Amino acid sequence: MEIIYISILFFTFLSGESKNLKFSSYSLIPHSLLISISIFVLAYLNNISSLYLIAVLDLIVRAFLMPYLLIVLLRNRLTEETTPSIIHPLSIALSIVILSVGYKSINTFQSLIFPDVLSCFSAGVMLFVYGMFLLLSKKDIIKMIISFFVIENGIHFLMISMIPHMPKFIELALTVNFVIAIFLFIYITRKLSEITVLEEIKKFRNSKSILKIQE
Repeated sequence: MEIIYISILFFTFLSGESKNLKFSSYSLIPHSLLISISIFVLAYLNNISSLYLIAVLDLIVRAFLMPYLLIVLLRNRLTEETTPSIIHPLSIALSIVILSVGYKSINTFQSLIFPDVLSCFSAGVMLFVYGMFLLLSKKDIIKMIISFFVIENGIHFLMISMIPHMPKFIELALTVNFVIAIFLFIYITRKLSEITVLEEIKKFRNSKSILKIQE
């Protein structure tokens, strides 16, 4: 399981720090696939049948639908990321520190304080923390959507880690969280498509102005 969680954090890092927005969006696919796989494994190891359905839903929505929508929206946009508020080399260094040192620390903390929660707890905390870091450090709208995606996956993992203690409540909370996440993502992508249309109109007007000047 440890290798799966580290792989999830690695692809999270790629989606957060790649300057190419298409590559960032594509990196969400293995990120989400590994989350689905980890939930399947947790369901099997802990004999929690309800997690199988959650893993299937994650596979469909998180691993395919959401990245696909982002990639579609990028077709008419520049693929280069808007300059972030933290310079790129520093952002990469901070990301590595947050994900590596943070994960190790939270893992140790979990084994000492919360030994009964499922193993995805540490990965969930780190996804939430790193998602917040991305949200605060990035200016590009696509990267902000990716940040939201990572934060939501972190919350998702955290809730799953608590399922042995409050199975019915957590199952209900996961269902509500899943529905809310879908609606929020659809709302954000609609807003992004509106921004894309406005950008295209602006480019068209600018090109017409340049042609008039040249004439």
